[in-house]
Amino acid sequence: MLEKELSLDYFRREGFKRYKCKKCGAYFWSTVPRDNCTEAPCGEYKFLREKMFDREFEVEDMRRYFIDFFKSRGHTPVKRYPVVARWRDDVFLVNASIYDFQPHVTSGLVPPPANPLVISQPCIRMVDVDSVGKTGRHLTGFEMMAHHAFNYPENQVYWKEETVAYAMELLESLGIKREDIVLKEHPWFGGGNAGASFEVIVGGLELATLVFMNLKESENGPIEIDGVKYEEMPIKIVDTGYGLERFVWMSKSTPTIYEAIYPEMLEKLMELTGVEKDRKEDEVLQLLAYRSPKIEELGERGFMEYFIKEAGITSSYYLEKIVPIQKIYALADFTRSLSFMLTDGIIPSNIQAGYLARLLIRRSLNILKEFGEPISLYELIEMHVNRFRDIMDVTMLPIIKEEIELEEERYDKTLGKGTEIVKRLIKKKKKIEVDDLILLYDSHGLLPDIVQRIAEKSGVKVEIPENFHSLVAKRHEKSEKKGKKEKRTYELPSTRALYYENPYMKEFESKVIKINGNELILESTAFYPEGGGQPCDTGFIEANGEKYKVKDVQKYGGVIVHYLDNIPKLREGEVVRGQIDWERRERLMRMHTAEHVLLAACRRVLGKHVWQHGTQKDVYESRFDIAHFKPVTRDEIKKIEKEALKIITSCVEVKAQFMSRREAEDKYGFVLYEGGIPPGKEIRVVKIGDFDVEACGGTHVKNTGEIGFLKIIKTERIQDGVSRITYTSGMSALEHVQEEEDTLIDAARKINAPLDKLVNKIESLVEERKELVKSLEKEREKNLTVIIQELLHSSENGSVISLLDLDTKSMQKVMRILSEKLNRVILISREGHIMVWDRGGNARVFAAKIASAMNGKAGGRKDFAQGKGDPKLIEDGLTAARECVGSR
Repeated sequence: MLEKELSLDYFRREGFKRYKCKKCGAYFWSTVPRDNCTEAPCGEYKFLREKMFDREFEVEDMRRYFIDFFKSRGHTPVKRYPVVARWRDDVFLVNASIYDFQPHVTSGLVPPPANPLVISQPCIRMVDVDSVGKTGRHLTGFEMMAHHAFNYPENQVYWKEETVAYAMELLESLGIKREDIVLKEHPWFGGGNAGASFEVIVGGLELATLVFMNLKESENGPIEIDGVKYEEMPIKIVDTGYGLERFVWMSKSTPTIYEAIYPEMLEKLMELTGVEKDRKEDEVLQLLAYRSPKIEELGERGFMEYFIKEAGITSSYYLEKIVPIQKIYALADFTRSLSFMLTDGIIPSNIQAGYLARLLIRRSLNILKEFGEPISLYELIEMHVNRFRDIMDVTMLPIIKEEIELEEERYDKTLGKGTEIVKRLIKKKKKIEVDDLILLYDSHGLLPDIVQRIAEKSGVKVEIPENFHSLVAKRHEKSEKKGKKEKRTYELPSTRALYYENPYMKEFESKVIKINGNELILESTAFYPEGGGQPCDTGFIEANGEKYKVKDVQKYGGVIVHYLDNIPKLREGEVVRGQIDWERRERLMRMHTAEHVLLAACRRVLGKHVWQHGTQKDVYESRFDIAHFKPVTRDEIKKIEKEALKIITSCVEVKAQFMSRREAEDKYGFVLYEGGIPPGKEIRVVKIGDFDVEACGGTHVKNTGEIGFLKIIKTERIQDGVSRITYTSGMSALEHVQEEEDTLIDAARKINAPLDKLVNKIESLVEERKELVKSLEKEREKNLTVIIQELLHSSENGSVISLLDLDTKSMQKVMRILSEKLNRVILISREGHIMVWDRGGNARVFAAKIASAMNGKAGGRKDFAQGKGDPKLIEDGLTAARECVGSR
């Protein structure tokens, strides 16, 4: 397949020939004969030994050079997308530039933002997290420079020939000699698409990938790749990816990629930690990077044994001199990835993308602790954000500072309780396995190194997988598939949605299209079907003097189905009259619009990181979940309500219109997808002045003034990183306030206080109660003293058996004093509680016998035991007690 797909006229014209690598077996194209594809480990990192670029680049310079190169060749620059893939529901983080255009553009649903285009897209890939710092080349965060072209049947932009020509022209413009360039054939697949590709190898390093995406997954497709079947798709997409950081590294030929992209950060960290790096360390680190591709065939441990021998160093030298430097490399990389994630609004948590952010935070904190915390994690992130402020949002720093401080506090608590958690697990299982390590991290945030140290103190050996964090990250990279609505298809025209044309329509007439039992499909309807967290409308359908209650309304594709309370006596083609339960609809319209207002108010008060996490509207009260890093305080609730009221009383127009997805995204960005990602080429956009804009299919009032009033009922933390706000609006809000007021008035009446003096009266009553409790406690103590004296007086041979009318706490006090003075004490309360003290060590046996006589159970120590039995069998218990002490 690849030979046919990738045998280009360009190669014949420019003197390239096809060869087969004698090491890996892959085919490649080169202008000079070769035995191998040159990509390490088949070849070596030649660029570390000799200069291949004719100049050095900083990150910003290289990005600008790439974009300008393609801009001058007819490509439109496109602004980078967030690293959190808010326009997708299958993944959390952007792994490649093509993620920006999947699925809507690649499926042909919407046009691209420009065609052709050039972009430099920040990406986060956690799959190599365990290798970062160690190999000299792996990163968790990187920028994928890319040019894309979308070829439609009616509009061919460019395809394989031009793509390869652009790559060669770019590389040669940087000073790279053509004979040093190899194009390695490779099948590519991902995200439901596939195609042939070239990996562009220079000096042993893959600098770019040129993918010719022309296939899509198909159950019966004629082409099979890696066990998956594909078929041709009408769009042919040029999907390229050029590694910005790799270009910079090659231009500088530094010992590792980290010196190339984080020079200032590394210098600062070396200074603060006291870690030194001289020429010898540079040579060792460069050799390590040079040989690092062998890690793929040897594994991490095997590679380290090989490398130490190859470098002519000792294990102690490696551990003392090289490992600390590698940890500084990892810290620089982790904190830059965090900077991208946090400035793009990801909230550290134990769910979704927040989980991956927390993983990096805790790994970074662990490294900092090992160095004695010479600088705070926030300061490192702040350095990155300021350094890369051209592509990071510096205004997010105050929010990030608070997030990081909270995460540090949580991590310290985790470390504090970690010892006991691990000890309990060891006591139960006598060992710690890989699944235990993952569970301890997932559930308690305990890093495997910490678990290992705690376990080894208890004599239990723990093996940490080399790729532990990669395994953990992989579990959390993709979104779980949610339960979907029942799928139905109807061979019918789409129902005309009158509720969009006029959301204030209360009655309508329409023709019957189909009847199936109690299911009714009309040509048009004003009944809103359930969707987007908004319940359906209810009401009635009338025809021929009959009235049917509409109890549910659902939408399947474009067809709206009304579920009636009875099977209707109707015929297809007959005209019926629909009547909406208007009070219900009006309340839901106000409630739904109020939710948009509430989101805008939350953003103003809590910060622009706030993102809708879930919602459910109802007639009387609704819930609204938001991503936020801490509980919402009472003071913040009041501020949110004030901001919401400002928007409401401003009587801002609520404008709803259908727009093409591309036009909407270009105009408003991905904030559109607050409430989820609606399907279709066109989306309905609801805009409330400059306060809020979302893709939303619900019904709304025409202007915010119609909401009238919004009241937050309560807030609660429903999961890590998510707060739930329960609110109400309009008439429902008034009813709620009136009910609360009735409660206050009733409370004031019951304690005989004016409403404005209610708090003072309650405080007074609380103080009176405290005094009464103190007085009662004194009396109780006096009473217990009398009881104790009587029991001591009635004891025989150092023993006492008694039935007491006391609560458990009081019985315990009596027992504590008596046990100091007597040899044996047996107490039974009227509620059936049993307590036994026996200096001779028979307490457990006696308690069990007494409890058994009372159809109960008991347990405890040899000298003290407790139990509970049936209060109706107290006399039997007392008899058993007397038998225990040998007296009847």
